[in-house]
Amino acid sequence: MANDVFSEAVRERNAAGMTFNQMEATTWDVSGKDGSRSSAWWNNMARWQMDTPPAPKYVPGIAAVLGIPEREVHELIAEQWYGVRPDDRVPRRLRSLLSVARGVAKIDLVTLKEVAQAFSDKHAVETELAELRDQGGIEDVHEDEEEAA
Repeated sequence: MANDVFSEAVRERNAAGMTFNQMEATTWDVSGKDGSRSSAWWNNMARWQMDTPPAPKYVPGIAAVLGIPEREVHELIAEQWYGVRPDDRVPRRLRSLLSVARGVAKIDLVTLKEVAQAFSDKHAVETELAELRDQGGIEDVHEDEEEAA
């Protein structure tokens, strides 16, 4: 199966709490009747039951729904339907973060980097703990707390 990055972005937006009806309403608000997509279209897109990519006139509404720049919508379309990716080597999951980081003042980049490092360190510790648990090296802390209560 080819890369379903566009459909994945729709599923992620839906999982984050936006219903397909809300997606339809958002595209209507942004683009009007000629640029809107129905809730059925969004549902089919989430399940990748669409053989053809969305036309360019729908991109502004799609960008509004997904909360990403129009350029990234075009990139998702190019990757899912045509197998073409930009050469930037930035993983898709980080592209929106990079877009936000570009707008941060230079003086605030240090803080942004420290926050990102803290999350990275947290993830590394969680991963290491999970590996140790899987190997039987440690027991789950929460289980010990429940037994003590």
